[in-house]
Amino acid sequence: MPASGHGERMGHEFLGVVEDVGAEVSGLKRGDLVVAPFVWSDNICDFCREGLHTSCRHGGLWARDGVDGGQGEAVRVPQAQGTLVKLPVAEDSALLPSLLTLSDVFCTGHHCAVTAGVDSRTTVTVVGDGAVGLSAVLAAKRLGAWGSPRPKAGGGSS
Repeated sequence: MPASGHGERMGHEFLGVVEDVGAEVSGLKRGDLVVAPFVWSDNICDFCREGLHTSCRHGGLWARDGVDGGQGEAVRVPQAQGTLVKLPVAEDSALLPSLLTLSDVFCTGHHCAVTAGVDSRTTVTVVGDGAVGLSAVLAAKRLGAWGSPRPKAGGGSS
């Protein structure tokens, strides 16, 4: 990030509590606990409908082109109705630290497993044990990999 005389907010992974909503926003209200994904998007354009939110015609990246980053005291969320996902827990929930993975790393691991076509017939090897790699392992298991023991080569099982 280039030096600046006024500083800039950065970051794209965040949870937050809605403080206020614009007049055109529906489905969100003050006090809702929300997660913000990797990018902001309208969730209605042709790319979003195809699951390609990173190519949203009306979206963008956090901390770019005058849009706040997620690591600030407050964040103005463009396209809030299409971007934010309301979480079904209160802001004091013990699950809160685990839910932060929903903003980026868990979704990336899930995307990897889905793109690879993981199912109950799949053997999976994940290279890397960072947050995304571990999330890919969890997603692969959830999608059915390792669903039943496989016989060893040469027949039989143990």
